[in-house]
Amino acid sequence: TQLRPLCCYPFAPTMEMRSLMSIVLLSLCLLLVAELRTCYPDRTWNASPQPERQLSAARLPSVKDVRAPEAPEDEAPDAEDEPPDAEDEAPDAGQSKESGTRSLKSTVVPKPPPVVVQAPLPARDALPKAEHVGGTNPIVIKGNFLYDSVTGKRFFSKGVAYNPRNIKFETHMKGSCTPGEPKLRQLDYAEDPTQASMKPLWMEALYSIANMGANTIRLYNIDPNISHTNFMAEAAKLGLYVVVPLTRHDWGYLPAGMPSPSCYTADVEGYGNVGTNVLTSAKLIVKEFSKYDNTLMFTVANEMTVADSKGWAAFPCVKALTRDIHRYQADCRASMRRVPLLYTAADTGSSTVVEYLTCELENEDDAVDAYGLNVYSYCDEQYLDGQGKDNFRNSPYWTIHTQFKHFSKPLIFSEFGCNTGTFLTSCPYVGGRTWPDVKTFFEDHQLGEILSGAIAFEFSMEPNEYGLALTPGFTSDAANKDSTYLLDSYFALKREFEAHNVSERWDGAEIAGCSWLPSKAHKMSYKHRPSKCPSSKEVKNMFKEKGIKSQPNYAELPPTPSGTSWGELASCAKYEVSAELLDEASCHKSSGSISSISSSSSCNSSSSGSGSSSSS
Repeated sequence: TQLRPLCCYPFAPTMEMRSLMSIVLLSLCLLLVAELRTCYPDRTWNASPQPERQLSAARLPSVKDVRAPEAPEDEAPDAEDEPPDAEDEAPDAGQSKESGTRSLKSTVVPKPPPVVVQAPLPARDALPKAEHVGGTNPIVIKGNFLYDSVTGKRFFSKGVAYNPRNIKFETHMKGSCTPGEPKLRQLDYAEDPTQASMKPLWMEALYSIANMGANTIRLYNIDPNISHTNFMAEAAKLGLYVVVPLTRHDWGYLPAGMPSPSCYTADVEGYGNVGTNVLTSAKLIVKEFSKYDNTLMFTVANEMTVADSKGWAAFPCVKALTRDIHRYQADCRASMRRVPLLYTAADTGSSTVVEYLTCELENEDDAVDAYGLNVYSYCDEQYLDGQGKDNFRNSPYWTIHTQFKHFSKPLIFSEFGCNTGTFLTSCPYVGGRTWPDVKTFFEDHQLGEILSGAIAFEFSMEPNEYGLALTPGFTSDAANKDSTYLLDSYFALKREFEAHNVSERWDGAEIAGCSWLPSKAHKMSYKHRPSKCPSSKEVKNMFKEKGIKSQPNYAELPPTPSGTSWGELASCAKYEVSAELLDEASCHKSSGSISSISSSSSCNSSSSGSGSSSSS
């Protein structure tokens, strides 16, 4: 009779029907029990004990100095590998007996995790003694190439990014390594890695970078309140130039999340005026690093659109900072070398931004001197055509070639080196990147007449796993305990850097000649024309394409902030610029001084807000 509402019988079922229903219900119960046995094999369903199930190694707990490999974060573990929840193992103690549910107690007792022993790192031969070149000559720009200001030879920047945090192998990283104990403390993201306390670390790095045929390192975090004389001197001895950042992470930054003009004029509670702070910090860095002959370039800003999409609306602030630094250089031109200014962008950027940052809007001051791309698109050994041959036109660099073949300023790969696809590896990082794209940087009709430098990302292994080397104590291996361990990708890049060099056909630059261009040394395949500032329509279309609602006026730059010429910045630097470099600097025209600067340090002065300090 209880089945009647379910089966909708208008009459009482017969005995035969009840028997049939009983058989069906019993069969369903047996099927349910069989399914439960399959889903929960570790539980005791009868008097016969079930064998214990060893937990998956991917889910074993860690023990001291031992880490079992974990499943990647983007891959969920199989359901059968997960231990049963506590709720499934035992019903609530207050559960009613009338429910007919029997309490099932788990008998699973996990065994102690096996000791994970890291495979030994491959043995490495000792690096040869680094050659001390005895110094470096300042580098200048002529057309879209870089030149040694003393020899007149074309310079190509073969570089490595350097931003070590001194970490150890971490749980979210790929591979089977076990963490070591770094000798030096871990650095916060905003800390300067060239500080004196990190000298044992950066001395090893400088030595290793110089030994791979590189001539440049790129820095990301600089503290203008500490001296960098020791670091820069050691780099110069090894023939290494340095790309120095002007913006910082914690203080003295350009806020990408604010559209122009706020990104250069806003007052932030507890911080102050963003424009005053970033210009003050940048000028302090310029004042110190301009005296080093091996300062290659200053990075005025980096990847404004990556952390915040509103960065597309902040580029007038980048031009404003560029303008104000160029004017500061002009004010102190007699005692401060005019180091080129570089903007570095993600390679997913816009040609509109390239034209905008390199064009002369108000005048030459607001245009960056060189443009950088952070490129990670070359992820295969070869890019084959229909005949099965490696063809540069099929590679992602062909798009860059097409966009920049008429570019009139130096183009730098400010970061490069894909670590996915063919080049994916995991700790202990055997194999990895082979750098097949390096040869294209020097080949005619590829990037040989377009590119002026390429900086591999990056020297030390960090959480993003791009490193060429393991810093001391990164793993527990004895070979990595007290010294930097160089990886296969380091030696692969070393082979490529040593095998390829820039052509000598464009040597012989006239450093002081304002009209001299590389085409006077040798014919160029393409004509190079100055950038043209984009129209308001082009800018509007770019914002529509990027989905940005805020649309600042790209034709108007924020004003120069006040209060940036006191204390240390009240006077110019106290060293003398060579006559050749002073003549070269005179090729650049400045609209005038941005502030009153004392002439007591043998630099040119002008009254505040007026007067000409033009270097023409």
